[in-house]
Amino acid sequence: MTRRRQFAWLSAVVGGAVAIACGGEEAAKPAAPAAKAEPTKAPEPTKAAVAPAAPTAAPAAAAAPVKITWFTGRDTTGYTVKQVEEFNKQAGGKITLDYQEQGQQTSDLRDKFILVANAKDPSADVVSMDVPFVPEFAAAGWTLDAEKVLLADDRTKFYKGTLDGATYLGKLFAVPWYNNGPGFYYRKDLVEQGGFKGPPKSYDELLEQAKKLQTADIQGFSAQMSQTEGGIITWFEYLWGHGGDLMDEKLEVTLDKGTAGVDSFKRLLSFMYTDKILPEGSLGYKTGADAQNPFIEGKSVFLRQWTSGLTQNDRDDSKIKGKWDVVPLPSLKGDKAGAGCLGTWNLGTSKFSKNPDQSGEVIRWFTSPAQQKARYLALGVPPCRPAVFDDAEVKAKYAFAEKLKVTFENLKPRPVTPFYGQMSANVIQPVFGKITTKAVTPEQGIKEMADGMRKIMKG
Repeated sequence: MTRRRQFAWLSAVVGGAVAIACGGEEAAKPAAPAAKAEPTKAPEPTKAAVAPAAPTAAPAAAAAPVKITWFTGRDTTGYTVKQVEEFNKQAGGKITLDYQEQGQQTSDLRDKFILVANAKDPSADVVSMDVPFVPEFAAAGWTLDAEKVLLADDRTKFYKGTLDGATYLGKLFAVPWYNNGPGFYYRKDLVEQGGFKGPPKSYDELLEQAKKLQTADIQGFSAQMSQTEGGIITWFEYLWGHGGDLMDEKLEVTLDKGTAGVDSFKRLLSFMYTDKILPEGSLGYKTGADAQNPFIEGKSVFLRQWTSGLTQNDRDDSKIKGKWDVVPLPSLKGDKAGAGCLGTWNLGTSKFSKNPDQSGEVIRWFTSPAQQKARYLALGVPPCRPAVFDDAEVKAKYAFAEKLKVTFENLKPRPVTPFYGQMSANVIQPVFGKITTKAVTPEQGIKEMADGMRKIMKG
């Protein structure tokens, strides 16, 4: 990275925050605590000793546990705190994990870690990272690689996409903690009543079914369309569905190559303004929960939402208990599942941690099969290890587990570049907002986006 580009990138890191949209039985039983070592007894004085033996020295005090501080985002469920308590119990007094939430928004976590890392402050050991944070932090030299934390043999037990999203310049810089990806939620009772054999598999079928099934009180389709990371992720999935992408494998901007960018926006605008299956109110859905609420209230036929929200459909106040199901996203032709956006959260180690080995132990424990299974069963937050979906308890609790296993094989990460945060905040989101409110045409917007992205890449 040239000095000029490094300076431009560091400026972007400080100024361009990205608000990311993404989230069994009791936790697995911890291992038994390590046995307490007996104090070593002083030797008995020998009879030949002329002088009386010196008093027996008191046994040395046990070593204090190593304190590991974890910077992470807000967990409104309180479940992670329980996992931390479980970890501290099984650590046998060797490690104490200090769990520090950094604010309600994902950007709060990112901004706080940037401040700490810029100061080379060792107060953070383990840091939670959404997919775009991995290349950003790695390129800045703020995180250690995780090559020894997750060895090659164990990597084969994770979804490839989750590892791709945690890799920068060929090195693993984090370990996937829990997964997230989109599901296509639908009202199976309404689809059956409408005479359809099943939920839509293509974009055209989505339009057909939504138009027929929607009423004055029930909208056809719900999805995030606000000028946020969640909104542009909705668009990304249609961009990919039309055969396009933001960048190629060499990180060259390809958004304005071909018609996929324009076609994807035209389809979404048609859904909203022409066919009116997607309400204009979706421009205000800033979170996945905003888009899901109409579905839970029985006022939407179809929904694009993160799979981490599935358990909300059966909460106590839900009006659709037993009336819904979930399948992979529809695609352009319906011949295969639509590509969804990877929403993995990862755990990495700060370069400035004074205890990287113990930080690695923490990361291995939280990303283990037992803990990923426990988190999934407790919260419905999908695992990064496909084998968890095959677990008997998981299948018994989640009838849709087998379908979701396939979905997670097709997830795509956003561009793995340290410049993505700046691109999203300064170019993609603002232009997305102009296109979706019809301030500019899709053709104008795509050109503006592509030009802005290239400018950022050039520094």
